[in-house]
Amino acid sequence: MIFSSVQYLLFLPVVVFLYWRLSGLPRLILTVVASYVFYMSWLPIYGVLLALMTVINWALSIGIENCRKKEAVTDALVEKSEEPAPTANGLPSKKTKVKLVVSYDRPLLAKTMLIFGLLLNVGALCYYKYINFVVENISAAVHAAAPFIPQYQAQLSALHLPMVEALLPLGISFFVFEFVHYLSDVYKGDKAVRSFFEFAAFAVFFPSQIAGPIKRYQDFIPKLRNPLPLTNALMIEGSSLFMQGLFKKAALADPIAAIIARPYATLDPLSCPDAWLAAIGFVVQVYCDFSGYTDMGRGSALLLGIRLPINFDLPLLSTDISVFWRKWHMSLGSWLKDYIYIPLGGSRAGIWNQHRNLFITMVVCGIWHGATWHYILFGATQGIGLIVHREWCAFLAKVPTLKGACNSHVGTVLAVLFNTVFVVLTYSIFRSPDIPHGLNLWAGAFSFNGACTMIEPLLKSGVLVIGATYFIFWQLTEYLRSHQTILDQLIKTKDRTSFLNPVRLATYTAAAILMVASKPLEAVPFVYFQF
Repeated sequence: MIFSSVQYLLFLPVVVFLYWRLSGLPRLILTVVASYVFYMSWLPIYGVLLALMTVINWALSIGIENCRKKEAVTDALVEKSEEPAPTANGLPSKKTKVKLVVSYDRPLLAKTMLIFGLLLNVGALCYYKYINFVVENISAAVHAAAPFIPQYQAQLSALHLPMVEALLPLGISFFVFEFVHYLSDVYKGDKAVRSFFEFAAFAVFFPSQIAGPIKRYQDFIPKLRNPLPLTNALMIEGSSLFMQGLFKKAALADPIAAIIARPYATLDPLSCPDAWLAAIGFVVQVYCDFSGYTDMGRGSALLLGIRLPINFDLPLLSTDISVFWRKWHMSLGSWLKDYIYIPLGGSRAGIWNQHRNLFITMVVCGIWHGATWHYILFGATQGIGLIVHREWCAFLAKVPTLKGACNSHVGTVLAVLFNTVFVVLTYSIFRSPDIPHGLNLWAGAFSFNGACTMIEPLLKSGVLVIGATYFIFWQLTEYLRSHQTILDQLIKTKDRTSFLNPVRLATYTAAAILMVASKPLEAVPFVYFQF
C-alpha cells in the first residue's frame, strides 16, 4: 500500500475518521491495528516477524529496567559529560550534554539482556539483508584461492554454497535501528515504555514505518499520549504537506526516474551531456522521491495529531559535505552519530582516530543502504569527503585571508557548486547497479564529447516546466511567510480568509491537475523501500 496509491488514499481518510472518534486505549489499539493492516498489505508473514520482534524488545526493556536499583529508576544521579559536537564548519566544538548514571542490582543480567537484544535485532537485519552478500563473497574468495592450493583445487573450485531465498522485509533497516536505539537508551537510564500498545504503536506506526524518519521514542511516546488537537489549521497543514509530497513523487521523481534509467543500465560509452544529466537527474529524483515520502508520512501523522521530525532541510544548497549530511536524511545522520560515531570515540581521541571514526561511520551508512560493493564504495567516498573537509577547515583556520575569501558571497556560491558536483558524482555510484556501471558514467562525464540524447525526452516530459513552476511558487510562499509585513500590505482587510482561501483553492487545484496529468497508471515504489 504505497503512499501514492489509490488504496492508501482510501485507507488514510478511514483511519483518520475512526482515530478522532475514539480516545484512550481504543484509539491506541486502532493505531496499531491500522499500522499492521498497512504493513501486511504487502506480505502478511512479515507482520508476524515485526510483531515477534516488538514483543521481545518490549519484554527485554522491561527486564533491563527491573534490574536497576529502585532509587535509580526515579532519581538517577546526574553528571555532566562533554562530547565535541560538529559545528557548521565541520570542526568539533564543546557542547555540554547531561548523562544519566544508573546503577544496577543485577548488572550482568541487564547487560546480557541488552547484548541479546542487540544481537537479535542486528542479526535479523543481517540475515535478511546481508547473508547472500556474505555467501557470494565467501564463494568468490574460495574459488579465487583454489589455484593456490593444488591438493584441494578440484574440491574448492566445485564448492557452491547455498543461497538463502528470502525477500527483504519492508522497512527492516528502519525499525531495527529504532529497536537498537530504544534498548540502548533504556540501558543507559531512560525509562522503558511499560504499555505494550504504546510500544507497539512506536514500532509499527504506519506513516514512518517503511522509510522513516527514524523516530526517537522519548519524542514519539509523549506525542502519542497527547496528540495535537484536531483543528482546521492542523488538517490544512497535514493535507497540504501530504499533497506537497505526492506532487514531488508523482509529478517530478517518477518522470525523472524513467528518463535517466537508460544511462545507468548500460556499459556502452556515454556522452558527456548524457552522463551529467543522468547524474544530476538522479540527485533531483532521489531528493524529490525521499523527501516526498517524508512529506507524505509527516502529513499523514499530522492528521493523527502527531508531528514527526523533519528529515530534510534544503540539503542540495549546502556549502560543504558536512552540512549536507546534517540536512539530508537527518534522522539517519543523527542515529549514526549517537550510536556509531560517538561509541567509537567520536572526536575525543586525536585527529587520526577522529578520521577513522568518521570513515567507519560513513561506511556503515553505505552498508546500511544495501549489501553490495557499490554501496560500500559510496559510504567510503562520503567518509573521505568528510575527512578532507575537516582538514580543509583546519587549514583555513591558519590562513585568515583565504578563509575570508571563502566566506564571501562569491566563495559561498563556489562552495555550493563544488559540493553539489561532489554529491552528484558520488550519488551516481549509489544509483548504479554495480561499480562498473558507476565508473562507466564517470568516464562519460569526463569524456567531454558526444551528443546529448536525453534533452529531447526531458523537454517533452514537462518536468523542467513543472519543476521550475514548483520552485518559483515555493520560493514565493517562503518569502511571504518570512516577511509578514508584505503579506499584511497585500491583504488590506482584516479577514485574511477571504484572500487566502481562493489562493489555496487555486494552488491545490493546479497541483492536483499536474499530478493527475503526470501520474503513471500504477503507483511506483519509493526509492528507499528497497532499504
